Amino acid sequence: MFRVNAIHKELGGRPILRGASFVANRRDVIGIVGPNGCGKSTLLRILAGALPPDAGTVQFQPGNRVAYLPQGLGGGGARPVSELFPSVFVGRDTGVRLHELAERMANEASPELEAEYDRALQTLQTASHSIDVAPLWRTFGLREVGPSTPASELSGGELTKLALLEAVASAPSVLLLDEPTNHLDLAGITWLERHLREFQGAAVVVSHDRALLDACATSIVEIDPRAGTTETFTGDYSAYAGEKARREEELWRRYELQQRDERRLKRAISAIESRSRNIENKTIHFYFRKRAAKSARRAVTLKARLERQHEGKAHVERPEKAPQGFYGSFQAAGSGASRSLTVEGVGLAVAGRTLQRGLSFHVDRGERVVILGPNGCGKTTLFRAILGEHEAIAGRITLNPSVKIGYLAQQDDPMVSTTDSSLTPVEVLRLVSAMSEGDAYNFLHRFVMGHDQLQTPVARLSYGERRRLDLARLVAAGSALLLLDEPTNHLDLPSREAFETAFDSFDGAALVITHDRYFIDRFADRVVELQ
Repeated sequence: MFRVNAIHKELGGRPILRGASFVANRRDVIGIVGPNGCGKSTLLRILAGALPPDAGTVQFQPGNRVAYLPQGLGGGGARPVSELFPSVFVGRDTGVRLHELAERMANEASPELEAEYDRALQTLQTASHSIDVAPLWRTFGLREVGPSTPASELSGGELTKLALLEAVASAPSVLLLDEPTNHLDLAGITWLERHLREFQGAAVVVSHDRALLDACATSIVEIDPRAGTTETFTGDYSAYAGEKARREEELWRRYELQQRDERRLKRAISAIESRSRNIENKTIHFYFRKRAAKSARRAVTLKARLERQHEGKAHVERPEKAPQGFYGSFQAAGSGASRSLTVEGVGLAVAGRTLQRGLSFHVDRGERVVILGPNGCGKTTLFRAILGEHEAIAGRITLNPSVKIGYLAQQDDPMVSTTDSSLTPVEVLRLVSAMSEGDAYNFLHRFVMGHDQLQTPVARLSYGERRRLDLARLVAAGSALLLLDEPTNHLDLPSREAFETAFDSFDGAALVITHDRYFIDRFADRVVELQ
């Protein structure tokens, strides 16, 4: 289907990819993995033609149609959804009209109806190869959304579902998906897994969703964050992880054997040199001094052997572990109250559309309460109401005045929405915490942010790097009540595990919106499910 040949790319003077190469054939589902900031999204943008490579080529077979789902979908603002997702609304509205005409034609014979049906079918077939998405719309459980609806009125999950529909509506032969399960509810994730397994073309998926990659991936392409190169592993994510663990174990075994041999040689050299020096210092007898000199030459020979081993191709450098997550713990600010939050009979609405009625629950100190529900049911709107950014249409939300709130937003560009995106991470952190510049550098290094990233404007960081910066701000500020909206979105696997470790030690209260089943099973004391 297509071939990637030795792609090189620099961003902001920093090398990202150096010789990335792989091949995608029909029915392949290729998972792209690697730590945040290693170039996964950059590679996908190059494949989609949205970003030119500095060197190398991407060769598609003639006639291939490419559909691209970007990672960030939060920039639509007031633009109508039909402008952002044109194929979806052509396919849906024309498909609905086709169904209506077919039902009428079954009951009455009319040349006018047949002509209109033919015109609608022709429109559907010629509009960017669109297909009828009405059945998929129902499968996704999407509410009725008009073409002129502003994107800002939709939830992150609804935007992701529309973007997925846009990707499949054009009947592509190549699918490029960047973190497609971010914001998706369980129904959306189930559909995506089934579609990828049944897809007849080639799909490339950037994802840290282990369950998705295990269910669908036929191979894994890993980007090495240090070298910028790629390596392909056959099989799903579990097979890849097993092979990586086997290689690391073998590399350590070879390194330890090499170190043992080098220690033995060094001891032998030291003993020979020590004996030779003792003889030379204790006697002037020619015979014994001659033997000592001969022994010293043996030490020189062993040293030369040691140097050859160090310079040889078989020499094994000490294995380095890849950057692992981050190091930090959420600290509860003060002792806090026994009850942090009370929600009583609350009603929520957006743009005149009622989302919830009679919603009631509470959160006590030390409790971890998870909010579940389908996309668009008002989960994020509830958080905004708790924060005082959205007015409830009924009921009452009571926050204990002694409780300090820490908020992690869901949107794809959280930093841009809350601060000047031209600021560096160090400058952002110093806005929320009284730190010196040096202390801020040291603190952010704990979140696996290197010197280059700390001097890079926030707008140019990867989504995962921005997410880690948001977590760093929460850790630095201290909170008695955490409001976390899809906290694991955009985080690589080590960072997800590090986040869970940090969250496990938090003794304050937490209200969490998530569809991460592993997180729910491990942490939830109670689940509030919105209908």
